[in-house]
Amino acid sequence: MTDKHIVQAHAETRTLHEMVITPDHVKRSESSEFRRTKQRLKEDGHYKCWVCGSTDNLQVHHYGLEWSLGNIGDYDALKEFVETFDVYGYGRLLRNKPITSPDDIRNAMVLCAHHHTGVDHANGGTGTGIHEITFPVWIAQKLCVENPVPQEGETEAGTIEDVKNKESM
Repeated sequence: MTDKHIVQAHAETRTLHEMVITPDHVKRSESSEFRRTKQRLKEDGHYKCWVCGSTDNLQVHHYGLEWSLGNIGDYDALKEFVETFDVYGYGRLLRNKPITSPDDIRNAMVLCAHHHTGVDHANGGTGTGIHEITFPVWIAQKLCVENPVPQEGETEAGTIEDVKNKESM
């Protein structure tokens, strides 16, 4: 690429200061609904990371409404959201049933630990998990032919080189 209008591949580093007020809530424990949700995800063949397909170190993420925000959740809005962003098809399948809990299967997404809460402490605390980086960057890990987010153990330079090798411009 020698076009003077091309911006060369580069790393973008952002510092995000996020604040959210988490309301009072009972200490988290696994509900019977959440256990049923995990079992159904397994039975239906969804028990693999939604981002990378890994079957190692799996966790179930409340992707529309965090469990800790359940006391102030707008469940009609959550239902509408999960019917639009319907990762496994349960939103359409159960569209006539109300949602009353964040543990509802329509609000569940299976992720490996890296793509759920992943932080690479050896690389300055960079993140790969949905709880650690912005959604547009997190989802790029699924939607790009080459992952633009350095994964644990990868270097910035190596990831830039990998991205440059996959460019289709």
